[in-house]
Parts: sequence; C-alpha cells; structure tokens
Amino acid sequence: MVMSTKSKPVIAIDVDDVLADSAQGFVEFSNQRWGTHLTVEDYDERWSKMWGVDIEEERRRAHVIYNAKVVKGFKHFEEAIPVLTRLKSHYKLVITTSRSKFVEKETLEWLNTHYAGIFEAIYLSGFYDELKEHSHKQTKAELCQKIGANYLIDDHPKHCFAASEVGVKCLLFGDYSWNRNTSIANNMKKVLNWKEVEKFFDEERKKLQKQGK
Repeated sequence: MVMSTKSKPVIAIDVDDVLADSAQGFVEFSNQRWGTHLTVEDYDERWSKMWGVDIEEERRRAHVIYNAKVVKGFKHFEEAIPVLTRLKSHYKLVITTSRSKFVEKETLEWLNTHYAGIFEAIYLSGFYDELKEHSHKQTKAELCQKIGANYLIDDHPKHCFAASEVGVKCLLFGDYSWNRNTSIANNMKKVLNWKEVEKFFDEERKKLQKQGK
C-alpha cells in the first residue's frame, strides 16, 4: 500500500481485548446474570456454543447484554495509553471494531472516557448486525482497505489473516485461547502486550528511516 511521504501511516486498532478487557467483563456478567461458571479461557465469540444454548436463546441473552450496556463497564488496558500517545506522533490512529451498531453510543462514550484525544476516527464494521436489503457484512479487511490502513492490531486471527492478504501489516494481539496456537502468515506478527506493540513500531520506524520514507 503506497502512502504519500507527507501522510502519516494509518494504524487501525480493535477495541475488544486489545483496548478493553472485554472477555473478562463478558464472562463476569454472564456468571452473575445466568449462573454460568465461565472464565476468559472459555470465551468464544460464538456465544451459543460457549453457553451451550440454541440460537434463539443466544439472541435473547444478547439483547439482555445490549440493554444492560455491559460494554460501558469494561476495564481498559492502562498500559496501552502511553504507547498510543507516543505512536500518535508518528501515525494516524483509528478504531476499527466489529461491534454491533446497538452499542455504538456506549462504545464512543467508553473510548472518550478512557482514550480521549488519541483516535482520529472510529469505524464500526457492523459485522454482527443483521443484513438489510442490498447490503452485506463489511469485513475488517474491507474496512482497512476503505480507510487506507497500513497496519491492523487485532486479537482475532480471522481478521488478521484477511487483512494481511490485502497488504495490511497485522499484529495479532494478546495471549488468548482463540489466538494462542495460531500459525502466523505473511504480513503478520504475534505480540503479547502493548510493550511488544511499541517495540514493533520502534523497529518499523527505523526501517522506514533507512529507506528514506
């Protein structure tokens, strides 16, 4: 992906389990509300599978979660803030999340509370929203292409694999059950935490400086 020398490279950053301790907050709510005994290791974005319920019950519980505005209570990763603040001097930072439009307002408020002034734009792909006529679910890879992202930081392998195939350099973030044993493809690197994110971009900037970019 070619960038103007006058433009800052764009880093697209996921929210859940990258900026927010979402899986932990989710299982804590589930355990309290429905008497489950889940841990972060049990978390699966296929909620019906994780809960062992049918699709109708999954939808019912999903509406309970949306109505309870659970996402507003998720803890943020404090260690991300100084790293993002430093990256902001050299990169354009944007949010790319698959969160539903149902929680757009709460997501914006949460980001403004915990990461105010850091991100230049916030994009919700609507990946889990219901389809309307003549529409389709926008993938993270399509969203990255649309906004001209050079990098993606995301915890889910599927998003990193898809984005890497269209030329986006991807950092597969965190040590989670859903990404722990993932084989890394071209244009991908595994990073366990925000300290490793910063190290990657320090090395990336040195490479670009040597290339005169």
